[in-house]
Amino acid sequence: MKKSKPLFKIAAVSASALFATWCINKLIFVRSSLKDHLSTDRDQIYPWRFGNIVYTKTGEGSPILLIHDLKSTASSNEWEGILARLAKNHTVYTIDLIGCGRSDKPKMTYTNYVYVQLVNDFIRNVIGRPTDVMTSGVSASIAVMGCTAESELYHRIVMVDPPSEQTLRKYPKANHKALKYLIECPIIGTFIYNVIFSRYFIKKEREHQVFDDEQVVERLTQAGYGAAHHGGPAVRYFYASERSHFTNINMFRMVGRLDKSMYLIFGETEPETEENMDHYLSINPAIEAEILPDCGHYPHLERPDAFMEICSIYLASEDDLDP
Repeated sequence: MKKSKPLFKIAAVSASALFATWCINKLIFVRSSLKDHLSTDRDQIYPWRFGNIVYTKTGEGSPILLIHDLKSTASSNEWEGILARLAKNHTVYTIDLIGCGRSDKPKMTYTNYVYVQLVNDFIRNVIGRPTDVMTSGVSASIAVMGCTAESELYHRIVMVDPPSEQTLRKYPKANHKALKYLIECPIIGTFIYNVIFSRYFIKKEREHQVFDDEQVVERLTQAGYGAAHHGGPAVRYFYASERSHFTNINMFRMVGRLDKSMYLIFGETEPETEENMDHYLSINPAIEAEILPDCGHYPHLERPDAFMEICSIYLASEDDLDP
C-alpha cells in the first residue's frame, strides 16, 4: 500500500499537468477567435474533395490567381495591399490553401502533390480558363509542379521571393517523422504548437522578414496569428507536415523545362537574394527577374507601388489569353 502512494502522486500530478495544459490550449484558441482579422465580405466556398476552400473573386478581365506562402501563419490576407489595384484590369482570385487561413484543416499528411491537385482543380472548376498565377514564397513549387502536370491551365507565372533549391531539397527523415508524430499529439503537440506560434514569436519573425515598416509588421503579425489559430487545435496537422518537410519538392529540374513565361520578384534584404536569383536564371535563361530595393520577404506589401509597376507591364491583358 505504501509503495503505491508515490505512483498515485505521480499519476495525480501528471493528470493535473495535462489538464492544466489542455486548459491553456483551450484558452489560447478561444482568445484568438475573438478578433477575426481574416474574413471578408467577399468570401466564397469551393467544396473540394478534402474540405471546404475559402476563396475570393474580385474585378473583371483576364484571370489571376494569387497563392499565399505555404506557412501556418499565411493566408490570402497577404495580398490585400495590391488586390484592389489588380482588380481594376483583371478578375483576381485569392485562395486559402487547405490547412491554412480560413479553409478547412483536416487531419492528414500535407504534401506538395495535395496542393498541386487543389490548385489545378480550382483553376479547372472555378476559374475555368488558362490563368496567370502569382505565388508567394514556397508556394512557387505548387505553381511549377501544377504547370508541369497540366500546362494548359496556366498562362504566366509570377513568383514573389521563391525559395532556394537548398530549402526545397530538404526531405523527411526518421527524426522529422518523429517530430511530426510529436506535434500531432493532442495535448502536448498542441501546446508546443501554441508556443511556437505565439504572438511574440510571430512578430519577431515578421520583424526579421520586413525591411523597415512597423505598420506592415503589425498587420502581418495580426493576420499571421489569426491564420495560425483559425480552426482550433487541428491547425497543428499542417504545421507537422510542413515542419517535417513533407510539403517540399525539388522543383528546379521542372523550372528548367517549363516553356511558360515566368517572372521572379525578389526583396533586396532577403537572405542570399542575388545568389538565389542567379541560380534560377542559370537553370532557365528565359526567366525574367527583378530585385526591389528597400524591402524584404513581402515586396507586394512593403513597396506596393513599385510592385504594381512591374505587374502592369508583365501580367497578361485580356487579349493575350486564349478564349
